[in-house]
Amino acid sequence: MSFWADASLQAFGALTGTLAGGTITVLVARWQTKRTIETQVTLVTSGHQANLQLEELSRNRARSSEAARMLLERLADLYAWLPSLPDVSTDQPRLSVHARDQCRSALTSIWRGMITDLMSINDGELRTRYRELVRLAYDVGYREAGAPDYKRQIRDVRGYLRYVQHSLAALIDEQPLPAHADPPVLTRSAGEPWLPPVVPPHWRDPADGS
Repeated sequence: MSFWADASLQAFGALTGTLAGGTITVLVARWQTKRTIETQVTLVTSGHQANLQLEELSRNRARSSEAARMLLERLADLYAWLPSLPDVSTDQPRLSVHARDQCRSALTSIWRGMITDLMSINDGELRTRYRELVRLAYDVGYREAGAPDYKRQIRDVRGYLRYVQHSLAALIDEQPLPAHADPPVLTRSAGEPWLPPVVPPHWRDPADGS
């Protein structure tokens, strides 16, 4: 092989190697670019989903808080007329017809809250507590559970009502719920009026009216 032919082959080989190397470099660069774009897209998508989840959580909290406030208003109305609770099913109330009618309305209101506002609260324990309160109030008002000792039963319902109020307030304030406590047994033979295991300090304040 002549000198010129050998030189040409060497030059061609070098050129081919250079072109091949350049092609590989371009392919690698493209692959890296693609991976970078995919990673950025993934991060953006993940961030967007996280933002959506946070927004949904915020909406749920706001909805629960608003529902809890509505339920507190309903409970405040019942609390004001609790002395007439045993009278709601009688034509001859112990107190007054006006007080009986107001208590009836308040009792209906907390029942409506159970099938409307309560559905916006996701906390299962709190929902159970509210439903127990509605059951207790209806037991005293319409089912005459333990009727002879109605004064203690009014206090039982009052204590459990305050317990539910405390629970709703904790939800609004984003605080842990008060510890679980079984509701009072209205038909028990004797005993002190029902109170939860932990009583908020203001319950013992005479100005609070508890």
